[in-house]
Amino acid sequence: MPGRRRPMPRRPHAAATGLLLLLVTAAACSDPAAGPAGPSEPVATAAPADLVASIDQSRIHRVGRTVDVRLEADATEGVRVTRVEIVSSRVEGAVWTGEEDLDPVAQLTMELPPGGCGDETGFEVALTYTVEGGLARNSTVPATDLYGAVGRLLDRDCAASVLAEAATLVTGELRVVGGEGPDSVLELPVTLTPTGRRDDVVVRGFEDTVLLAQAHGSASAADGRTRVRLGRGPVTLVLRVVPARCDPHVLAEDKVGTLVPVVVEAPEIAADVRPYLPLSDADRAALRRFVPLHCEW
Repeated sequence: MPGRRRPMPRRPHAAATGLLLLLVTAAACSDPAAGPAGPSEPVATAAPADLVASIDQSRIHRVGRTVDVRLEADATEGVRVTRVEIVSSRVEGAVWTGEEDLDPVAQLTMELPPGGCGDETGFEVALTYTVEGGLARNSTVPATDLYGAVGRLLDRDCAASVLAEAATLVTGELRVVGGEGPDSVLELPVTLTPTGRRDDVVVRGFEDTVLLAQAHGSASAADGRTRVRLGRGPVTLVLRVVPARCDPHVLAEDKVGTLVPVVVEAPEIAADVRPYLPLSDADRAALRRFVPLHCEW
């Protein structure tokens, strides 16, 4: 009697291999962490020939923190910039992104984050760009602080951070006192409450601006009478101002007249560095409105 045919043996290793390949492929497609293959990392390379970089903060932007980066070169055909970062040990996160052709000049604006103290004064710019639509490239070049304005901005950041470490500063309500027209004076109380973290910071008062002059009774730095060491209890200094002049063009031409310098002395602060009194947009508007009231335009 013939025996029953035995079934052909299965090939489990082939089936398992196929299933494993299918599962791996499916997992790669469905796993969000895996993601699609992205563009390759930019390649570090020399900058475009004759590239010159500079940074600046124009006068019109002094109330805020907008700075300009200017890139210029001769051999730049087909160069498209997509990212620019100001490199300095004193500030981080100053980055512009977008698309701008270097043809042969690119003028880019960005907001400079608050910086800190430090002795380094030089800057670099790190660029990401493409040439004729090719792979992204990275280059770093020195940058000239064209008129020293960005360095001064960071110096003021340093002074402001030192003052904030020593005391909290609170501005009161602006008020007109003394009468009307030429008899009027604008007052602003400024209260400094020591934090107790340091006692080597001294406030010497306020300085004039191109728009506003210190009036009698102001905590002016010019007369040398104001000297507050921030190590004891709260103290209130009063800023009292009148228009520096009543020229009708003074408001139209003004860009920095509401930036009131505060004279602060501390080991980290250079003798010629002044942080600005922190004023709101509403305060700045009130300062400007006071000028025609006092001048009776």
